[in-house]
Amino acid sequence: MSNRCPRPLAALVAIVCLVFPSWSQSSERSTIRGELRSDAPVSLHEYWLELTDVNHSDDVHRVDVQFDGSFQVRDIRFGVYTLRVTTLDGGLVHQELVTVTPQTGILTVRLPELARKPSAPGTISVTQLRHPPARKAFQAVVSAQRFSESGQTEKAVEELEKAIRISPEYADAYNNLAVQYMRMGRFAESCGELARAIAIAGPSSVLHSNLAYAQLQLKRLPEAIASARAALRMDSSSPQAHLILGSILAADLRTRAESIAHLERAAEILPSARATLEKLRSVR
Repeated sequence: MSNRCPRPLAALVAIVCLVFPSWSQSSERSTIRGELRSDAPVSLHEYWLELTDVNHSDDVHRVDVQFDGSFQVRDIRFGVYTLRVTTLDGGLVHQELVTVTPQTGILTVRLPELARKPSAPGTISVTQLRHPPARKAFQAVVSAQRFSESGQTEKAVEELEKAIRISPEYADAYNNLAVQYMRMGRFAESCGELARAIAIAGPSSVLHSNLAYAQLQLKRLPEAIASARAALRMDSSSPQAHLILGSILAADLRTRAESIAHLERAAEILPSARATLEKLRSVR
């Protein structure tokens, strides 16, 4: 029996979270409708759309995009959200900040011209080919995703640990567990899980970006810089890696010029990078 499901689990990706202005939120909830648009010939229904409250990271809304690019998010509070569009395998395509208010009309999200196509094949290590996850392990990871989306982080961790017990070579389970540990402030353990994921799946920009973020939180700056640079060697356009590296280098006058170059790249997609860049320029 195949372990594949019609919609594979999207891998979680950690992104450096800088301080955002607080938004006075109402307890009132609403339904918002939107549309995904792209000038490139892509299948819009092969994307996920996610909205995360910037002040309540456990408040996450994740929905499918329909064939015509439309989507609908129900029962959402008014406030400021990080909007992410990802491929089915977890690749980040677009990110921006949006504000949901009683006056919010149709939310139009335009994908960047060079958005990664959902059908683009990824690389799979020999270890992964020899040890595909068991069906029960896959189901545990899917269950963990549901718990994560509902803010039940501890239950998500339990399911991911179960998946790893069943299939010890399941790289995505280690990566997702690392992200859950980050949400719990357990950054040292997160680094350990990411190291295991890299050992199984091989180096990747996503894994090294996640590792750089965890190392940054532990104040292990030389390691965080090395991990962010490794992520950029594998994907020179990674906004997360540019943001992490630029934020660290900005603290040293000797590397401030390089930091600006990285933040400028990150600012093309990430609003938080634009805010950091503006502050840095004002200091100069």
